[in-house]
Formats: sequence, C-alpha cells, structure tokens
Amino acid sequence: MSTERRTSTTIRVSKEDKARRVRLARKCNAKTMTEALRKALDKAEESDERFEGNLTALAETLRFAGPRGGDVSRNVDRELEKALED
Repeated sequence: MSTERRTSTTIRVSKEDKARRVRLARKCNAKTMTEALRKALDKAEESDERFEGNLTALAETLRFAGPRGGDVSRNVDRELEKALED
C-alpha cells in the first residue's frame, strides 16, 4: 500500500454507470468499488492505446463536425455496452 495521503472525493454517476461499476467489481473480484476503480485505472494505464493516425486530418475532420447524430452521441456508453454484449 502506498504512503500517499488519502483523500475522499464524491462523484455522481448515472444508474447505468453504477450497474456497470458493479459488474466490473464482480469481474475483477474486487471487494469494494474503490478497489474495482483502482484495478480499472491500473489496466487503463497499462494498456498502451495511443492514436497512431494523422492528427492533422483528425483535427480538420473535427472542425467540420456538426450537431449530427443527436441521441447517438448522448448514449454512446449505452450503445457501446450493447455492442460488447452481442
């Protein structure tokens, strides 16, 4: 265990995100939500997912992005979860 000073932070999450955290805790065999979050952060830091595309082209594309897709962008987590379940 680290010797860093511990602080407490409260965050609000949607019911869907809470359910996802519970599933994550079960998959990780975590005893607490804090432990599950810590394991998820460790995994995210370990994975070396870096964008290897053309950043200039991405920036150019995003500059012309408009308010299209409506609900899709608002529900991206839910849609991703559905896709992973299939």
